[in-house]
Amino acid sequence: MRVNRAVAMVAALSGAGCDAPSADQAAAATHSHAGGGVVTHWTESLELFAEYPPHVQDVASEPWAIHLTWLADWKPVREGRLVLLLRGPGGAREEIVLAAPASPGVYSATPTLTATGTWRADLTLTARGADHAIPVGQLRVFASEEVLPHDEEPPRPGLIALLKEEQWAMPFEVAVAATRRIPQSIPVTGEVAAPARDLAHVSTPVGGLLLVQGPSPAPGEEVREGETLALIAPTSLDDSYARMRADVEDAEREADRAERLLAAGAIAGRRLEEALHNLEVARAAFAAVDGRRSADVDGGGDGGSDPHVYRLRSPIGGVIADRRVAPGEHVAVGRHAFTVVRPDTLWFVARVPARHAEAAGDVHGAWFTVEGATRAHAADRVVSVGSIIDAGSRTLPVRFAVANPDGVLKVGMLAEGHLLLGDPVEGVAVPTPAILDEDGLSVVYVKVGGEAFQRRVVETGPSDGSWTIVHSGVASGEQVVAVGAYQVRLASLGDVEISDHGHPH
Repeated sequence: MRVNRAVAMVAALSGAGCDAPSADQAAAATHSHAGGGVVTHWTESLELFAEYPPHVQDVASEPWAIHLTWLADWKPVREGRLVLLLRGPGGAREEIVLAAPASPGVYSATPTLTATGTWRADLTLTARGADHAIPVGQLRVFASEEVLPHDEEPPRPGLIALLKEEQWAMPFEVAVAATRRIPQSIPVTGEVAAPARDLAHVSTPVGGLLLVQGPSPAPGEEVREGETLALIAPTSLDDSYARMRADVEDAEREADRAERLLAAGAIAGRRLEEALHNLEVARAAFAAVDGRRSADVDGGGDGGSDPHVYRLRSPIGGVIADRRVAPGEHVAVGRHAFTVVRPDTLWFVARVPARHAEAAGDVHGAWFTVEGATRAHAADRVVSVGSIIDAGSRTLPVRFAVANPDGVLKVGMLAEGHLLLGDPVEGVAVPTPAILDEDGLSVVYVKVGGEAFQRRVVETGPSDGSWTIVHSGVASGEQVVAVGAYQVRLASLGDVEISDHGHPH
């Protein structure tokens, strides 16, 4: 019998009582068409999708197409012994042993059933060190081809066909919609930033030549606190070692003088505080370049008259995030040379619209995704809530600490997410990646059979980044495409090819 495989499958699903498998995965769904049937069933570890032809007493059937998929990764069963056991009226029985799949995920059998009436079919797969029992359900055996039913119902409108072979060949995963409690949320945009103590911009305090023989850490390399990032041979007397040492000595003398004058009551205490601050700044600038002579480096052979070499050191331990100078380059004083960041913990700086600013005080967490990625990052520690609305963007900054052990987040990344606040809302939830934006509509694709799907427009509610409540469109226990929804959408726009029923694998 030549039929459109996908259309035949859709027609089978259009029969009475056509429901998606339940959440407890307990009942097999069998639908008869012209004496044959289509079965979709989930166990704890496997999905069965089987198509079997009409059966006539004592006549070998056309091949069954038995598709088995591991739920752990939604990939086909590639090896394992499968037993098809059929039990009929009066103790009739047939057992077919299939040592391996005919092709990845597909087993084929051609039973010859010896009695008319209702038979029971069950499968047992021996694979991965265990026996997996898979109920198929009931089927009917007819006395002759003349009495086979010929009343197939037309396909139910709106069903989308995506063959198992296509599902296996792409990233694909299905999840069960379930009732969950999810906090209310505020949609926000923002960016990834580094805490002030974990980010350092290192600039050149003197003008000169970056020595070729000096160290040269590249972006992405780890550095220790105090580690030398570059050597600079100064080319200006104004920026020489002697000048910077003289600045420190001048500041020391001024601080001593201020202490004496304050003791004599000749100046106010503020003058001494200023002198001590200037001394601290001078000493810090001198220490930043090490302030030490080098007897083994001659300034890089540039003919410079100053034999002193300045060491540009990292003020913190971390990773080189940016390098803007190269060995052999002449740099001016104040040139931004390196950026060092500690990447283990970063900030998500959320920009809360002014209209939601009042609720920002109730925020207790957030989730967000960064540009170019779908992975949701969670942040449950609020660092600070701003107190001033930015006049330009009309937003209030809220900062969250975010663990970044794998280094996926980068400083400067733009982000979109939700701030979590208030009491949770209870409702039917689906995985957030299952929801597609199609021309402004929120859409999910529901799996109603092994190779059959429906497009549903949903009304979304609160989301925690992983799950999103849908107020309409999906019922608890229905299966939604969590990975591969876009491919199902593309399948809905294409044409279905004609092929032999029974899967010409």
